[in-house]
Amino acid sequence: MPVEHRTAATRPPAGLSGAGIMAALASAFNFLLLNLALLIASLPVITLPIAVNAASFALDRWRREGEDRVFREFCTALRSRPPLRTTVVVGVPLAATALGVVEIRYFLRSYLRHRGDLVAHAGLGLGFAALLITLTALGYVFVLAARGPALPATDFWSLCARLAIRNLLITGPLFLIEIAGAVALTLIDPPLLLLGVPVLLLYLMRLTAQFGLRKAGLETVVMDFPLPRPHQR
Repeated sequence: MPVEHRTAATRPPAGLSGAGIMAALASAFNFLLLNLALLIASLPVITLPIAVNAASFALDRWRREGEDRVFREFCTALRSRPPLRTTVVVGVPLAATALGVVEIRYFLRSYLRHRGDLVAHAGLGLGFAALLITLTALGYVFVLAARGPALPATDFWSLCARLAIRNLLITGPLFLIEIAGAVALTLIDPPLLLLGVPVLLLYLMRLTAQFGLRKAGLETVVMDFPLPRPHQR
């Protein structure tokens, strides 16, 4: 057998090099570690907004800048971000989403009991519209809160709502599919939460939000804001 043929036969298949396998294992480990940190930090429920913001920060640093010490970045964000402001900025949209679901359930029951009731029709329609805008704005809330400018809370929410409305037909369906898929997977098999569903949802919503920012011509502006480094407070 010629030398070049013997060399080719002993060469590892493309894509299966040791470095590639180690990189894939490291990525999987970081993914699961960040997911576990997010779940543990969210256990008190009231800390959910801070935990989501910290996970979004760590995910952004990892995927944009190659900082693979995700647990360190997560803890840095937990310590360095103002807890009250973060809870308000991220928590109000999350609370509005939960409230919207409760209101829709109420008006839906009323609609089924009184099909001709104008109030039930109006309430159900307005509830669905408000929930749609809130859900499609969540991705922008997570991305901008993680690395955006320190806008006043009302201006921040207004910006996210305008982006959601402006890109409603573009990113809106993507956000809804991502959220619905994560909810469905959780309901079908709750242990999937431990296998990365929350961080996967954040990652997909981050990609969708960046696409919406690019369509709105704001991605360059938003991404030019530097992420705080671990030593900064």
